[in-house]
Amino acid sequence: MSTFVTRRAALGIATTAALASLTACASDIRPLSDQSTPDAQRSYKGELKFNGYESRGTYVPATRSKKAENPPKPIPPAKMRAKTTEGMYAAIGFWVASFNYLLLSGDIEPFRAVDTNRNDLYKVEAFVELYKNNTGWMYGTDAPISAELTEDAPEKVSEHQYRWRVSSRYHKEATIHYTDGRELTMASLSSGPGDYEFFFILEYQDGAWTVRNEPAKLTTSSPSSSASSSGTSI
Repeated sequence: MSTFVTRRAALGIATTAALASLTACASDIRPLSDQSTPDAQRSYKGELKFNGYESRGTYVPATRSKKAENPPKPIPPAKMRAKTTEGMYAAIGFWVASFNYLLLSGDIEPFRAVDTNRNDLYKVEAFVELYKNNTGWMYGTDAPISAELTEDAPEKVSEHQYRWRVSSRYHKEATIHYTDGRELTMASLSSGPGDYEFFFILEYQDGAWTVRNEPAKLTTSSPSSSASSSGTSI
């Protein structure tokens, strides 16, 4: 069975992923804006950041001629187990870091830890097979898709579910290279220029947040209230 990522398959992966902004290189990750500010008063709006990576040796970015070597592997943050806004932010950051890491390595293990309901795993299988069968890799950037949270805090949908709007876009240099010489840029999968609106859907299960995403236009459930102002319990 061919492992070539078709335009249709890649489009499904890219547009439903709703990746948030971060770089796979740990040295380029910046901390949250002000950790001294109570969670109840903190605005999380803006570029998403994540800084928990495991060094696996010298990181050598991918090129057209070879796949990446030792991309930093994201570590599940302890904070994503907290039923707080900060916990949700940590879970989203880890989801995104794990997705970007998967695109650069083909390793799906970290992503499984935050997509426990397997909502998005099937969407990335083509990339897993791409690396597993040595038929291609991603190069051109450490962050194939960038985005930012467009709301200060998430909205409450139910007692255990929240949603958080993001705006994302493809990196113009992100390219899928195939060993037979074919190439496909992520930007070419777009139906038009500009940003894409998504919701991260967060559910608290078994003492931790699980994350999935939905295009904003397909998310119709109305939040029952805004996220609580409490930083210790949502």
